[in-house]
Amino acid sequence: MSFSENISNKLTYIITHELDYEEEKKEIIAYAIETVLLDILGTVIIVLLGYALNVLVPTVLVACFGCLLRKVSGGAHFGDPISCMVFGAIAYCAIGTIAGRLIAHDFSKAYLIFFLTVSMLIVSFLSPVDSEAKPIHSQTFKLKLKVSSIAFVMVSLLIVGFSSNKTLSISAASGVFYQSITLLPIFNKKGGVYNL
Repeated sequence: MSFSENISNKLTYIITHELDYEEEKKEIIAYAIETVLLDILGTVIIVLLGYALNVLVPTVLVACFGCLLRKVSGGAHFGDPISCMVFGAIAYCAIGTIAGRLIAHDFSKAYLIFFLTVSMLIVSFLSPVDSEAKPIHSQTFKLKLKVSSIAFVMVSLLIVGFSSNKTLSISAASGVFYQSITLLPIFNKKGGVYNL
């Protein structure tokens, strides 16, 4: 049992101790608590690393755009949530650092539009990518996720295309591009788990 599972189980017991919940409801509550705890911890790690590397704003923007797209597109997963959270935090910080370097140089907006166009093609063909742990059975729901993914990339394209803020444009394009890359089959073995 992982550290986050242990905490979520204890919190679930505290919350449901006096309530007469079935075991299934307790499992749902435990899963929700673990997810929220990992999201909070991941956010704290991203903020601290971004701050330590002096690229806080680009890192947070990269993570926001990447994570928002991930919610609707899915993508590669590690076998356990802690590994996924740690890898994601480090990856977003690394991309935020690269974005920070690009901001300091005269990086053409045409490159950003190109990367977002590539992202649009990947998302159009491959999203949503599910995992063995969270399979998507409903074709209607899959279609909604695909449309939402495409719409999110289109909105990102509009933001990048019309924004004069280099930090926002470069960070948004970087986050969306990184997340779209995680949809590629090379990162998604059967069951949606990849190992690095």
